[in-house]
Amino acid sequence: MSSAIETVRYVSRDLGINEDTLVQESIVEYLKSKIKACMADRLEIMSRYQISSINEFEDKVADGTIPEHPGWEDLITTENLQNTIDKLKTELSHVRSVSTS
Repeated sequence: MSSAIETVRYVSRDLGINEDTLVQESIVEYLKSKIKACMADRLEIMSRYQISSINEFEDKVADGTIPEHPGWEDLITTENLQNTIDKLKTELSHVRSVSTS
């Protein structure tokens, strides 16, 4: 038996929580914490350049207001963070819809 399964069984028995509920709520909290971490990273980069959107970031790098290096790298990182946030939110929505079915 997997140690993760054993842990879920132990915690659910110890706290009197249904195993499925424990797993679903744990996944929801995990996804929410990952979203918050990505949003904090994105905000840190955007604050560094005093910009409020990815479009503004791209425009300022393109017109030279923000230096190309490390501007482009930070822009790519910001775009990747946004893509990750979007994917995590989709997964969060999916998990929540499964738990209400």
